Amino acid sequence: MSASLVKGGHPYRKIVHLIIGIAIGFLISRIPGPGGITPLGMALIGAFLVANYWFIAIDMITGSLGAMILFVLLAGSDPAGIISGTLGNTTVWQVLIVLPLIYGLRVTGVTDALANWMMTRKILYGRSTMFVIFFLLFSSLLCALKVNVLVVLALAEGVMSAAGYEEQRKEHDAFLVATFFAGALAYNIIPYGSWIASFVTAFENIAGIPLDGAVYMLFGVLLNVVLDILYAFVMIVLLRCDFSRLAALDQSAMKTSDAKFTKQGKFMFVLFLVMIVGAVLPTLFSSFPVSLFINKTLTMGLWFTLCLVVALIVPIDGKPVLSPVDCFKNGVQWPLILSAGVMLYFSGIIGGDDAGIKAALSGAFSGAFNGIPGIALLLVACLLTVIITGFFSNMATGVIFMSATIPLAAMFNLSPLVLGVCIMWASMPGFITPGGTGLSPYLHGLTTITKKNMYKYMLAFLALFLVVILIFGVVMNLIF
Repeated sequence: MSASLVKGGHPYRKIVHLIIGIAIGFLISRIPGPGGITPLGMALIGAFLVANYWFIAIDMITGSLGAMILFVLLAGSDPAGIISGTLGNTTVWQVLIVLPLIYGLRVTGVTDALANWMMTRKILYGRSTMFVIFFLLFSSLLCALKVNVLVVLALAEGVMSAAGYEEQRKEHDAFLVATFFAGALAYNIIPYGSWIASFVTAFENIAGIPLDGAVYMLFGVLLNVVLDILYAFVMIVLLRCDFSRLAALDQSAMKTSDAKFTKQGKFMFVLFLVMIVGAVLPTLFSSFPVSLFINKTLTMGLWFTLCLVVALIVPIDGKPVLSPVDCFKNGVQWPLILSAGVMLYFSGIIGGDDAGIKAALSGAFSGAFNGIPGIALLLVACLLTVIITGFFSNMATGVIFMSATIPLAAMFNLSPLVLGVCIMWASMPGFITPGGTGLSPYLHGLTTITKKNMYKYMLAFLALFLVVILIFGVVMNLIF
């Protein structure tokens, strides 16, 4: 086969990658399964690996649809089962409904008005350390609301330029890498608007115990706040960055736009807060009448649906706040929906007994780490996840390590919930390579920082990330 056929610009590139993937899938499915892995398990491994190959080589949508067909062909499973298991999943429905609501925050001007308001607060000026911490927290907030990471990077460039820091210098480069980490890691704080919702369900399939998405979100918010503060500490104390010029910034130069909160924007902002409170309330106060209504009568999926219906029908200035056609056409990220649905279906089989994968992985880890303390297992699992997720799908990496280690949690005196959540967190920063995660190209594509500085500060922040996860894991293990 000619090498030119697989180059990026060739019109037959996708067909070539499709054929290669099918061949790989059939080859893997015919290999006798090691460690008790059944033919179903080998078929799943083939489809699972090929799906990730297609995600990179073709695209997320084609890869997801192709993986569904390939698995049915390899395993001889029920086609109706994979369709309903992929698109009929309640987690996929929640993500499908929340994405238009998050889109509504952008089109009604909430994020622009919020950025303008936050960046012109007087408390920021004259205090350089406070400014750095606040800016990182502010970047996290914007990205949690699904503002593109490029937006906060542009704001960071503006701050450095206004303060007189030159490009490709220590302070400039460290500030941009820290801003990227703050924004990219916060992008998945709200699990119902990202692939993390699928991760939560995958954990439940593997561990056999519930994990409330709201609990994950509460811990995620706390984790990101701690990390943002520590990024500033690392830059100022350990990396010796001098941010004193930020204390003399001109407040008017930091005004991001003339945007103000509109009536529609205020409505959407309040509605979004109500939606989030409704998601968290049943976890904190399960006996409240409102909590019982949300949990028992509507369930979380229809609670989100109710909030969206309100935004689609309530008129402000003579028309509904959101257009149903616009928010579903432009607000729904179909690559996320389809890939999450397929990976959820696969994770359900991995977590079951029929495939034999979970038992084989657990046996391998048990033999390799027998006799070591639980904290060492947690460290190894998180470290390997952080490294491998830099080269492989975030969710695929997390599912593999959760399947391998969660069944061993009790043996190592660890809570399965704690181990699972820590692995989820460890799967997020896939920034080592440009293809590690969907946001990674934004960092590797920056031309205003040097590659040497990028990797230097990236590795420093990844080390910090691992230390914080381990501390959180130990503390959470004492609680749970």
